[in-house]
Amino acid sequence: MTFGILIFPGAHGDKELKRVLEGVYGKKVKTIWNRETDLSGIDVLFIPGGFPCKGSSSSNKCIEESPVIDSMLEFAERGKILIGIGSGFRVLCETGLVPGSLRMNKSQRFVCRSTFIKPDNEDTAVTRKLSNDKAYLIPIATGYGRYAAKEETLVRMRHGEQILFRYCDESARISESVNVCGAVDNIAGVCNEKKNVFGMIPQPERAVFPYGGSTDGKAIFDSLMEYF
Repeated sequence: MTFGILIFPGAHGDKELKRVLEGVYGKKVKTIWNRETDLSGIDVLFIPGGFPCKGSSSSNKCIEESPVIDSMLEFAERGKILIGIGSGFRVLCETGLVPGSLRMNKSQRFVCRSTFIKPDNEDTAVTRKLSNDKAYLIPIATGYGRYAAKEETLVRMRHGEQILFRYCDESARISESVNVCGAVDNIAGVCNEKKNVFGMIPQPERAVFPYGGSTDGKAIFDSLMEYF
């Protein structure tokens, strides 16, 4: 299997992802830049966090006009696994691959800390080895992590089991007091209807090696590896 990491200008997190995929799981990793179009040979595609198209006059326009976008959309349409982490999640929202949008945190501040999340659906490629009765400690680092969606969209997502993760406390209890970004319904991650495109704000690649303080992120990667 070959794992792709799609890089937009201003992105970071790619080195951490690569270290996990190569060092822990022994997978082949290929880096793809946003000006490229060839995704042939890629089995799973990641979009890491950071600041997509930082420094451009319009980051949204920069994303839309990146040549790789059409290839990425076709990749997802074929049912391939696509995962956006942090601001990589935003790319998925901007291109319509997952419902909803990401807005500035309710606090109007950048949030960098570890937070607990729990899976809302434990039957996906990235949650199959997780329990929805357990809290997982995963770092976040974002200024735009506040997930938003219209109520009718949320209703469809709940029925379609598209809510992936929700912020919770260490006992897996969901409350507004632990909603670190101010996201609607405490949502920390979602997926598309076909359940092959996943977006999440927390960064599991930063919670794999023990020196990071938590290894809970490894369960997410273990789920993905077991899926294949």
